[in-house]
Amino acid sequence: MFDRITPMVKNLLIINVAVHFFASIYSVDFIHQYFAFFNPLLPNSPDLINPLFKPWQFISYMFLHGGIGHLFSNMFGLFIFGSALETYMGSKKFLIYYLICGIGAAILNSGLDFYQMSQIPVDSIDYLRQARIPMVGASGAIFGILMAFAFLFPNVEMMLLFFPFPIKAKYFVTMYGIYELVQGTAGLQSGIAHFAHIGGLITGFILLKFFGFSKRNYY
Repeated sequence: MFDRITPMVKNLLIINVAVHFFASIYSVDFIHQYFAFFNPLLPNSPDLINPLFKPWQFISYMFLHGGIGHLFSNMFGLFIFGSALETYMGSKKFLIYYLICGIGAAILNSGLDFYQMSQIPVDSIDYLRQARIPMVGASGAIFGILMAFAFLFPNVEMMLLFFPFPIKAKYFVTMYGIYELVQGTAGLQSGIAHFAHIGGLITGFILLKFFGFSKRNYY
């Protein structure tokens, strides 16, 4: 089974797991301070730059996770869907797609965070606390992978543990996207960046069009 994992997917799995355990052994707080993603638009200073934000966080945050469950769920998605996409796209383009989806997720989430935070006084404790909460995880990139799989292989039937019958990839991802949108707009499940997930889906769709990919009609 494991010999069917494509090279870039295997490398990403190894890097994510290694970073997670290194951070847990070394110092999670120190690692997150420099490599988690802090919204560059917060706090609302004259130049709109968060002093905790560093440019490399657009990439580095994707390789950090909030716990073993968070890590497992993202790596499971990468494991299940990633190899088929890498085989179709090629390793280099797959990596580019993965990283840009993660960046797009961070950008969209930052913009919506900034809008929501504009309703709170800048000098309030709630504002300052929220500005110092970073985003971590590969979820945005993984949602980009889900978009690509549903777009390229829309009629592949999937068996899910929580679903009683097979469902085509295009319907599964559509339902998942609607779920994330509802959760995000309703403000449910605080601590989860639902709009980052939506950002991954949107960025993935744009990239697929930019790269000129089309669905595989034989699936």
